[in-house]
Amino acid sequence: MTVPPSPDVLVIGGGVIGCAVARALARPGRSVVLAERGAIGGEASSAAAGVLSVASGADDGPRLALRRASLDRFPALAAALCDETGADVELDLDGVLMPCLDEFAEAAQRGQVARRLEDGLRAEWLDAASLRAAEPWVNPRARGAAFYADDGRVACDRLVDALAESARRRGARLLPGVEVRSVGRRGSRIDRVRLGDITVSPGAVVLAAGAWSARISGIAPAPDVLPVRGQMLALRAPAGAVRHVLFDGDGCLTPRRGGEVLVGGTVEEAGFEKAVTPTGVRRLLDDVERIAPAALAWPVVRAWAGLRPGTSAPGPMIGRHAEIENLVVATGHHRNGILLAPVTAETVVALLDGVAVPREAAPFGAA
Repeated sequence: MTVPPSPDVLVIGGGVIGCAVARALARPGRSVVLAERGAIGGEASSAAAGVLSVASGADDGPRLALRRASLDRFPALAAALCDETGADVELDLDGVLMPCLDEFAEAAQRGQVARRLEDGLRAEWLDAASLRAAEPWVNPRARGAAFYADDGRVACDRLVDALAESARRRGARLLPGVEVRSVGRRGSRIDRVRLGDITVSPGAVVLAAGAWSARISGIAPAPDVLPVRGQMLALRAPAGAVRHVLFDGDGCLTPRRGGEVLVGGTVEEAGFEKAVTPTGVRRLLDDVERIAPAALAWPVVRAWAGLRPGTSAPGPMIGRHAEIENLVVATGHHRNGILLAPVTAETVVALLDGVAVPREAAPFGAA
């Protein structure tokens, strides 16, 4: 393993955030090393559904602004990744539908449609007939749906692979299967990091280790991050059966271009136990029955679980560490790591380059 003994930047974590950061940082004259304890993209990033939810999400205020800013960056990122690597990340900004089964859900979604229009986002209410014309497999009891036309989806596995390949082509050194064993400090700076069997002395460190961010030995105080398990299923659907993301606030059905429909995921506090359980599968099948009951006849082709980086207070955390001057923290994205990867990467680069961060990211700078 050939690794620069003193890389300009060491990125800890090889999920979507770490790969996006490494790609954005890599440039001629700057050495970037990324260390990932397992496979690149092998944790929460590859276990996600890839829904890009802005108007359809429940967030308002700064979190809505951050999500919106990152979604705005996706088309340019997808085009750049295609140019650099030839990869199609399956970016589809064709909207998210939120079907409503009762009057309370309808009232809530009609209210959200009104707020999103005030926010300058596209949103509309579809009556029952219009909903069924758009999505024939949806629950026939649905009274209608809110349609958020600018939201969409991306193929998470393709996105992470493309970000990693682009980072490599730009000169970053990616080290899968290399665990950060310890971090040593001299005063207020990190001056050595043990990567497997070697030690490096990085100029700066970016902590993007997702659910494991609080478990890196030597970083104190540790970020307020805890693992949140998500279980998912993939169904094999008839061609064109689901055309948009179907999300009712709890369950979600996300179509992929290859014919799969992803179901999930659950939100569970289960520590670091990454496992598919009967209880989790039952919850997912309940979601299918509620949103599109006819889909219960479709074959289950895959089931899996991942651990998201949750926080006790709403995240994410994208900023300099409170006590370690050459450490930038980029974690705590919970269910929004895929969506927030572009703006997070841009923010980390700005912090290390000493320029202004995107204004939407400024409220999340305390680490």
